[in-house]
Amino acid sequence: MRRSNDVEKIIMREWEERIVPSDLAEDREFLGRLASVFDKRGRRVFDLILKNDGRVAIKARNYVGIFAVKDSKGRDVVLIVEPKIGVKNIVWMLAFNEARSFNEVREIEAMLSKPVGRESIMDLLIIGLIRSFTERLSQALVYGFAETSLASVEESPVIRGRILSSVLLRTLLSSPIPNVAYEIQYFTTDNILNHYILDACYMLYNGASDLLKIADVNETVLRRALLEFDYSPLGFLAGDISPSRLLNEMPLDRPYLHDLLRLASIIRRWLEQGRPPYPGEFVSVPALYINMNKLFERFVRKAMILIAKWLRRSRNINIAVRKAGREERALVVLPKRKTYLNPDIVIEVNGRPIAIGDVKYKLVKDPLESGPKGDREGVSQVFTYIHGWNVEKGLLVYPSVKNETSYHRYILTDERKLYVVRLHVNERPKTFKELRTSKIFKVLSDLLLELVS
Repeated sequence: MRRSNDVEKIIMREWEERIVPSDLAEDREFLGRLASVFDKRGRRVFDLILKNDGRVAIKARNYVGIFAVKDSKGRDVVLIVEPKIGVKNIVWMLAFNEARSFNEVREIEAMLSKPVGRESIMDLLIIGLIRSFTERLSQALVYGFAETSLASVEESPVIRGRILSSVLLRTLLSSPIPNVAYEIQYFTTDNILNHYILDACYMLYNGASDLLKIADVNETVLRRALLEFDYSPLGFLAGDISPSRLLNEMPLDRPYLHDLLRLASIIRRWLEQGRPPYPGEFVSVPALYINMNKLFERFVRKAMILIAKWLRRSRNINIAVRKAGREERALVVLPKRKTYLNPDIVIEVNGRPIAIGDVKYKLVKDPLESGPKGDREGVSQVFTYIHGWNVEKGLLVYPSVKNETSYHRYILTDERKLYVVRLHVNERPKTFKELRTSKIFKVLSDLLLELVS
């Protein structure tokens, strides 16, 4: 636990526990908010644990990044979750998942890596932050920025708005040609909402050009926004404006503007401090994180797809690996089809499914055990997948507990087979030849050969 600028910081690694300071442990409002931190799919990010000695602990789950939670006094408590496998390994996994070739892996990895050898999760997240900001900015340029209504009073023989009865006699009698005073409504994009966002564009363009290159962001989007609005920073850049107040004024029918404003608030605080947005600058921005379960799932599937392609070429086995289709298999078929079986991995031979699998980014000593060291729920899930898909084999893939890559086979009561696979992501091959010599490639290729036998 650290404290600076009246901001509490709780620093941990994924899956680790940290004891909550006594003042926060007694703050029910804070604990309630912490227990209500969910990801975009409504899944809880942290667990609260009551220890035997009465103290309260926070346990990180499968997310890395920064999360800000208010206590009952309105103070920010910022939780920093660093990756257990290392930032460089996460960068490589992201590059590996996104690339279409190993040349692209190297290019993306170089693009995501920060210079000077820094390895903070914040450095990686800020790259994604800038990309998301420019993507939302592009949407705003296409679909429109925030518009606010203004009223002006005009006088004319032709009525074009709401008549102002209070000055009606004066305007009728004060001119040879009778005029009518009326109030006319019009909309403008020259408002504080858009200026707040454009300030972030201006600050990025002038103060973070090197980082824009690292993030592979085209400065044209920023220049276009500033030019189209004839932007001038004077009078707005130094203003202390509350993003939460601005969010209440943002039009509800344009969700991309809400995202853009939140991202702008982080960027402004980051550049105003002259350094990456370490905790303390995340007021009104609840989270900036990577879902490690999703990242690990995509990594495992991509690796198995590459190995399956290699087996088709080298062993002449017509094997394929893919993700299940959303409407492909239904557990309930009557009275109405309901799709509940959607495994992460489907393995086919000659176009026929022979095995299915689920990927879970969690530390499990033995999934067949009960309690916190096991994963009975995961075993039951794959057991249901096996029967729902009518295949003979299923697999569960976890990150390694003992820092080794291996798999074990279990025979179920109905003679079907369950494979428990553990992967240790400690290598970052730069070519397919290097991947071929890795432990992950050897274990997964042996597994696929056993599944097809």
